[in-house]
Amino acid sequence: MYQAELLFLRGLSPWRPVGAVRDLGALGDLAKRLLEANKERQGHITTGSMRRGEENWVYGRRGRPCRRCGTPIRSAGQQDRVTFWCPSCQPGEAPAGRAGWPRD
Repeated sequence: MYQAELLFLRGLSPWRPVGAVRDLGALGDLAKRLLEANKERQGHITTGSMRRGEENWVYGRRGRPCRRCGTPIRSAGQQDRVTFWCPSCQPGEAPAGRAGWPRD
């Protein structure tokens, strides 16, 4: 969940190699802030809204409109996990030609 939300908040494609991320420190700082904000509450909120159905930006929202731009959220499998992203807010090529890709 945090992977999808962190990458969305930073505008990073989930398919970008780690070595191509310019500021990993800023990504780590954001991760720390999100973890701290959620450590004493039930559930995980990344949008700042505690209203049911408004807790996350992209995680678990396949096919629904992006909260920023309205583009449908996509999902694809990565080994035993599913990644969610907005193809407009997080530009980059998704892997193709592998079984189970894409899921949407």
